[in-house]
Amino acid sequence: MTGIVVADSGPLIALARADHLQLLRYLYKEILIPPAVYAELCLESGRPGSKRLAEANVEGWLVMSQPLSIMAEQMPELTLILDHGEAEAIALAEELNCRFLLIDERKGRAVAKRRGVPVAGLAGVLFAAKKNGIIDEVMPIVKCLGEIGYRMSQSQITEIARLAGESVVSEMG
Repeated sequence: MTGIVVADSGPLIALARADHLQLLRYLYKEILIPPAVYAELCLESGRPGSKRLAEANVEGWLVMSQPLSIMAEQMPELTLILDHGEAEAIALAEELNCRFLLIDERKGRAVAKRRGVPVAGLAGVLFAAKKNGIIDEVMPIVKCLGEIGYRMSQSQITEIARLAGESVVSEMG
């Protein structure tokens, strides 16, 4: 396994919109994304978070990486059940034998795990940031993610709070 982190668009967009995209840079130095995820980020769109994502790309730590030949063989199978970005992210993660694939979408995570790709979600990133002293608390960021529309069930929020050793903020969920 390498130290490479590959990401799907959902967690990147959420962190950018919540103004916490830099957590990825501090933790992992470089994040690789396949072309379909790059396209999904809509860097020039003016959408919330797109400016931060474009800055990360210009700064050189959010990097588009084209999967090689393995892509052609796997894409038809993967795109039958996943969107193109998730399919390319899984194929790239698999090809690079990555540290993990940053993905929150349930079906994409399940497919990646079945294929032997290690996965992590936003909660995992927040736990790593707290453990490494980059943030003091996880739950204020979870609350912010909820406020920008990032979907998490109340049970997920409660479990994140429990694992972080923090209280669930009453306005959440």
